[in-house]
Amino acid sequence: MIAVHNFMHLFPFPKENEFDFSFERTSSMLHLLWTEPENSIRVLFSFFGHFGVEVFIFLSAYGLTKKSSKHTLTYWSFISDRIAKLFPAFIIAILIWLALEGFYSHGILGPFKMLSMHYQEILLKLTLVSNFIPDMALESIGPWWFIPFIFQFYFAFPFLLKLYDRWQTMGLVTLSVFCLVFSATVDGSISGVNLYYTIVPYMPVFALGIYLAKQDISIKAIEIPGSLLLLTVLIFILGNVNPYLWVLSNISFIILFLVTMNTVIPKIQGNLQNILIFTGEISMALFLVNGFLRFPMLRWAVEKDNWLITIALCLVFLAISYIVAIILIRLERLLTPKLKAYRYKYKRAA
Repeated sequence: MIAVHNFMHLFPFPKENEFDFSFERTSSMLHLLWTEPENSIRVLFSFFGHFGVEVFIFLSAYGLTKKSSKHTLTYWSFISDRIAKLFPAFIIAILIWLALEGFYSHGILGPFKMLSMHYQEILLKLTLVSNFIPDMALESIGPWWFIPFIFQFYFAFPFLLKLYDRWQTMGLVTLSVFCLVFSATVDGSISGVNLYYTIVPYMPVFALGIYLAKQDISIKAIEIPGSLLLLTVLIFILGNVNPYLWVLSNISFIILFLVTMNTVIPKIQGNLQNILIFTGEISMALFLVNGFLRFPMLRWAVEKDNWLITIALCLVFLAISYIVAIILIRLERLLTPKLKAYRYKYKRAA
């Protein structure tokens, strides 16, 4: 969902209401659906595909909470485990990007030129501070804004568990309401820093994942009363036309997504099920590489501006992304045992 969105949303129109709200974007989406129905796949993925991030957020909160219930969580051990889990793949993805883009754009010494051109953005990403610097969150590979973002959640996660243990559901609800009100009050920005590059506006989604896991409610067993479901649908629709209700679009989407998936997933069998499971297994690697593999297919798609060619080139892009993601995973598996041995030796010494 995220990868296809990253391909489709770089067309001139429509843009998405992901990091800020504009009714003109919604109007553009509706206009294109009406006047160019053959482009519906591109238009819908462009406008709504970014909600795949919310799915990742929810599953991260739910899965980590489930995992933490099985053993005592210590803060710095948890953080170091997250770094060890994500950073090797991220660093390999950076190296693949430097190599591919460098050779393609600048020749044999291109990777070194790319490094000299982008070392500041790379350092800001690796130090996890780029999202707090105006205009730097999306540099230089747009989707990588998510790496510093998800680490914000990792840093906050142990405290969120303590909040729940102390105040139960009311603690999570109070924090979520405060974050939403605060985000709306400051219009989603503080001193040029967009709050939607931080975990603040997404707190209800994190809280829902933690709550369901703490209540030991299986995602497959979620049942929502018809009246609440109808209200959620209404909020999501209005959230795409009203800036005040837009702050609720993230949590309303997740609720609708869970209801939809509980209906759809049991009906998926055979090869499609295997493809989805495999995609889940390589999802992080796929996320890390898709951002810099869109070109030149995307450029050709924009130039041709034909719905069938766009879909065909997007499928080519996805195939390449899957292949490179698998390569990244294999490279990581070669590197990870050495890192684990080093970490074990360091912990023993400590």
